Amino acid sequence: MTKMLLVDLTKCTGCEMCVDACSDKRVGFYSEKDSLVRLHRNEEHTLFIPLLCEHCAHHPCVDVCPVNAFKHDIDLGVFVIDENECTGCGQCAEACLFEGIFMTDGTAQKCDLCNGDPICSKFCIPQAIQWVELNRTSLLSDLHNKIRKMEELKSESSS
Repeated sequence: MTKMLLVDLTKCTGCEMCVDACSDKRVGFYSEKDSLVRLHRNEEHTLFIPLLCEHCAHHPCVDVCPVNAFKHDIDLGVFVIDENECTGCGQCAEACLFEGIFMTDGTAQKCDLCNGDPICSKFCIPQAIQWVELNRTSLLSDLHNKIRKMEELKSESSS
C-alpha cells in the first residue's frame, strides 16, 4: 500500500498544531525553527498554507543538489537529506515548488515522514494534513490547486 501526505488548503485553519507536533517530536518542545512544517499566513484573505515537503514525483530538489546529499529511503519510497553531506548551499530550497525545504543552521531540512508515521497528520484537527493511500486523481487535483494558490500569493507579495 503506497501512502502519501495530502494537504488540503481549504481545511487549514492556521491553528499550528502540525508545527507544534512536528517540533515536539523532533526536539521535545515547541520550536517553529525546528519544525519541518511551516505555516504561511495570509490573514487578509484568511488563507493558511502548511508548507512541508510533499515528496513530489518529480524531485527538483534532488536534481539541483550539487553534492548528492539526497538519499533514497527505499522503505518509505522518498528522498531524505543526509545532513553529513549537505553543504548548506540552499539550491534545493530554491528549487522546491512548495517551499517545503528549510535552511536551519546552515543545513537543508525537510519532512522525513516520521519514518512512515507522520505526526503532523495525527494532530491536524481540521484534517488539512492527512496520511492517505495514494490516489492519482486527487493527487493531481490537489497539486494543481496548490501551485495556483502559491502563484497567487507570490504575485500578491511582489505587488
